[in-house]
Amino acid sequence: MRSTSAAAILTYLGLAIASPAIDLQRLGHTTLIPRHSSPDDKGMYAAAIDPANGYAYFLGSWLFKLDITGNLPMQVGPSLNISQSTSLAIDSAAGYLYQTLSVLDRYSVGAGTNAVSSAGSLALTAGTAQGVLIDDSDPYLTNHFAYVLCSVSGNPGRVTKVALATFTEVGFVSLASGETNGVIGHTVDPKKGYAYFVLNGVANTTNSPRVVKIKMTPGTNLPVYIGSIALDTNNVFIDGGSIDTVHGYVYYGTYDSDTNTPGKVYKVKLEEGDVKPTLIGHINLRAGEGRLSASVCDPTNGFVYFANDNTYPGAVVQLNMNGTNLPIEVTYLPLQGGPDTNTPPNGITASNTTTNADGILPYGEVFIRSAVLDPVRGFAYLGQDSRPNQIVKLQLAQINPFSLAGAKKLNNGSFQFGFTNIMGAQFSASAATNISLPLSNWSSLGSVTDSPPGQYQFTDPGAATNSYRFYKVRSP
Repeated sequence: MRSTSAAAILTYLGLAIASPAIDLQRLGHTTLIPRHSSPDDKGMYAAAIDPANGYAYFLGSWLFKLDITGNLPMQVGPSLNISQSTSLAIDSAAGYLYQTLSVLDRYSVGAGTNAVSSAGSLALTAGTAQGVLIDDSDPYLTNHFAYVLCSVSGNPGRVTKVALATFTEVGFVSLASGETNGVIGHTVDPKKGYAYFVLNGVANTTNSPRVVKIKMTPGTNLPVYIGSIALDTNNVFIDGGSIDTVHGYVYYGTYDSDTNTPGKVYKVKLEEGDVKPTLIGHINLRAGEGRLSASVCDPTNGFVYFANDNTYPGAVVQLNMNGTNLPIEVTYLPLQGGPDTNTPPNGITASNTTTNADGILPYGEVFIRSAVLDPVRGFAYLGQDSRPNQIVKLQLAQINPFSLAGAKKLNNGSFQFGFTNIMGAQFSASAATNISLPLSNWSSLGSVTDSPPGQYQFTDPGAATNSYRFYKVRSP
């Protein structure tokens, strides 16, 4: 976490220099080639990323490999026709991708600039494969495993474990009654050893989607069902989610058929150890901000993002994670529109197709279906369900190191300071009379908020009873 230590003392002496910050920005897009017609380009429902080596992978009807080290992503080699899936996971150390499409399919990522290639399939005794997550936390490749959500006709779903080194099924655990089919938004915390699968609710009932927690296990031990939590008291359709493994939360967004119905963003506390998750609650976005369909979490800067589907143009919602509380919407960033301004109403799907060599789509950047975060470089990439497919690059908001400014003693004895940074960020203030104390012994003074956006100010009335005091401001 970034912090300023005793910065109020420095600013009082006139030594502080404010640092610029970076707000959420759209940087551009890459059109993927060629424009396929047999089968057609479509979907882009799944993606995976290898940030250390600088590659991202997007999956629709075709699997694409992209070099993400340049200004815009660059396609690497020809794409691979693999049929449309909604789940893709990567074991970067071993060099394989895995997707679920009834069976578990494996693909070699290709070393460096080599293209992706098929590397076999595995039919699972547990059932029909619907979603895959990977535990690659062990440095030894022989201890890497996949956990695959499977459906079983007329019965609860199952999560089966696959040894990736031998590409063989180890065994499965059954889910609870009513937990039958998965949707989009599965997440994993390899370091702590738990997988989180999202199970669909039942239409027109109070049976809402559930988040199922599965314990990942060593060796030949079977996975363990820990428990599940309902996201709502009514059925809603979840179509995207992302995990904050640093602070222990996961976020899910709703996909509503009516974009005038505000989307919901749910926040779930993962809980430590073998304890089922806890629902913190949800917030409603503004009217017109619906059909949330792809998400990334950036715990370093304290934001979660959701892109949407079926608005013209597409857009990205930025939310402050807000500590242990419900997230707070910060901004709504429209993406680039197209030359055809006679767009359908939001919520109506239209053909965003071109056969022109320039790849300019009539409605621009719409129908966002997948997303990945590059934490090394601070960017996110969005997969677009268009024909041809496109990948949109975003500069994520970054909280830069900063110093406190405008430090002054008020007439009533309070101490006041301020600083500038990106709008809607999460900051908290602490104080102590001994700067050498560990942070746990500093007194929490509460949140530091911005008004107007990007201009933060904090007043400490407690300074009136102290002859001197040291301050720290932290984020997130």
